[in-house]
Order: sequence, then structure tokens, then C-alpha cells
Amino acid sequence: MNINTIDHLQHTTRSKRFPTENNTASKLVIDDGLELSVSDEVVDLAKQKPIGKRLVSAYVRTPVFGWDADGDLLPLSALLNANSPEVHRLRNEPSFILKMEIEQKLPIYTPCCVLRYDWGRHLYYPVCYTCLCDFDILKTDNPSVDFGLLKQELSELPQVYYCGLAANGTDLFCLVPILAPQRYEEHALALRMLFQQQGITISTDVNIAHTRTISTDPNGYFNENAVEFTHL
Repeated sequence: MNINTIDHLQHTTRSKRFPTENNTASKLVIDDGLELSVSDEVVDLAKQKPIGKRLVSAYVRTPVFGWDADGDLLPLSALLNANSPEVHRLRNEPSFILKMEIEQKLPIYTPCCVLRYDWGRHLYYPVCYTCLCDFDILKTDNPSVDFGLLKQELSELPQVYYCGLAANGTDLFCLVPILAPQRYEEHALALRMLFQQQGITISTDVNIAHTRTISTDPNGYFNENAVEFTHL
């Protein structure tokens, strides 16, 4: 996403705001069957699209003038390496408190699915999948790891679609295509276990409807021909 796209989002969808678990008016859950009812045919159709063109839900959290729960639909490639001056400001800000304030205002997106809001039940549910799983590698969890070398090694794995810097500019995050998004949690836990066996601690969210903050990395790695991660 370039800065013009970000400005467009803020000016035309300035009401977009993603409710958190602390917002009692809504919850983000996928545990009662409806949210896992997307058919195999829908999954197959999603896999036919190039990974970067698969749609995700995007939300602008500020300025807040109201609330449209469904957010915007954007291709995944528009949200990776977003050229936002606020991301650079975040990385250059020495104050931890100000860093938190900046990060909490950055746009966010759902890398693994498109969400819709059910006003009757007050919850979000996925309506289609990107058939991807993302994970973070935090420096605080891996203090002895050379992250420059690690990034290069990750870029050589055939299952990695994207590898780049997280919003804070120090940690890494990756996206890998997965075999069965209906079994997202199992894939996420399998990734965590396999990396642990190699001495690397990764962070995965087992809720397919989680969000990411936009980030940028001019040296981010992309591989549209990434192969599916099949471990469960």
C-alpha cells in the first residue's frame, strides 16, 4: 500500500475501527460452527488466485468518526510493505509510551481471512480464507539469533511466501500458504513445534481471525510460488 492508498482509506472510510476483546459491544470468536462453515469449494477458489491478490479485511483505527464493522476489502499485496510515514515514525520514536500510541493508531488487517460482522450475535466470522498462516519471530524470544542470517534462511524455505520486518522494525514476520485453513489452529501449532525443534521460538496466533499492524520492509522477500505447509 502506498501513502496515497492509506490517505484514501482514512478519508473515505475514516469510520473503520476494529473492536477488540475489551470492547463489550462485540466479540471476535470462531468457535460455534458457523464460522468454520466455509465450503471446500470456496477454499479451492481462494487457492486459484495468486497469493498477493487474495482479499483481506483492512481497518483504519483513526481518526474515529463512527464505526463500520466490516472494514475494507483489499488485496494482501496492498498491505505488505505499506509505505506509511507513521511506521517510520514508530521505529524512530525513542519513547516507549509514544511508540505505543503511534502503533495503536496504525491501520490493521486480517492476513488469514475476510471477516464479516454478525450484528445479531455480536461477533465476527470468516467468510473466506487466504489459505495462509502468519507467524512472528521476536528478538526478545531469540536473543542469540542473528536476524539478518535468519531472514535469509527463511527466504530459502519453499513454504515461505513473505518474510519481512514487523512494524517495530526489529522483529520478523512471515506468511506461509497452508493446506487446510479449516484446520488453521493445527497448522499454527505445527509451525511452532517445528521451529522449536530448530531452536527458534516463533509466535503464532491460533485464532484465524486475528489482525496484524501494517509494516514496511524495502527488502521484504516475496515468493508467489511458495508451496503449501501441510503439517498438522
